[in-house]
Amino acid sequence: MAKESNIKSTWKIGPPFWNTLTFVAMGVFMFFLISFVENQQANRVVKSTLVKINYEADNYFVDEADIVRTLTLNDADQIVGKKYRDIDLKNLELRLESIKFVEDAQISADHKGTLMVEIVQSKPIARIVNQNGPHAYIGSNATALSTSDKFTSRVLIIDGPFASRLMKENYLLADSVGSNYFKLIQYIDQHDYWKKMISQITLQANGNVIMQPQIGDYVIQFGKPIEIENKFIKIDMFYKDILPMKGWDAYKTVNVSFDNQIVCE
Repeated sequence: MAKESNIKSTWKIGPPFWNTLTFVAMGVFMFFLISFVENQQANRVVKSTLVKINYEADNYFVDEADIVRTLTLNDADQIVGKKYRDIDLKNLELRLESIKFVEDAQISADHKGTLMVEIVQSKPIARIVNQNGPHAYIGSNATALSTSDKFTSRVLIIDGPFASRLMKENYLLADSVGSNYFKLIQYIDQHDYWKKMISQITLQANGNVIMQPQIGDYVIQFGKPIEIENKFIKIDMFYKDILPMKGWDAYKTVNVSFDNQIVCE
């Protein structure tokens, strides 16, 4: 009679199993920890607001009081005292960006109950002097900004019968002609030399540009705002090569609107 064989199977739980189990346990722990922290944060109450406004460009169109009034809808929507979970930060940012002089608003909340508000102001690069209506600024983002009774920015002056068109919504961005005027204004603003030399531009009824220099009793007939860089090269030649020989009072008009010519009269 054959002997029965005793077969014994042994299962070993090796390191891979424990590593997987540990990893899962840590994942569950982190999930509950994050959920706990988020819940704690959501239940925090706003105790104060801290407003920071960029004044680097020496623009003072808005102040802390303006921001707080808009943030709280003139105290109709009090933020202090609210729980974090009841505050829509994105909606508050859009509320602040509705202020003409605010280009960007960023809001965050810390663990101490402080709502931190960071404001970037729009930078005006020119001021439109409208003959038959309110004046306005042109911002660096090509938007028309209403003037402020708080502050006047020393920027390029734009006047003339054609100037009011620049105030139309999206004219400087969406209109092909308007974008050329913005490129001209932008060119002057981005070159310190021309910002110092050109104090004012007049936009005639036909859209031609006449420039008023800071120094001298003459005007520069620029023509339409096309071939901008080439025309400024010719103006630079006038300053460097012609004026030193003829003197500042030799001419009343400098015309750079013609191709490959500088006409001085």
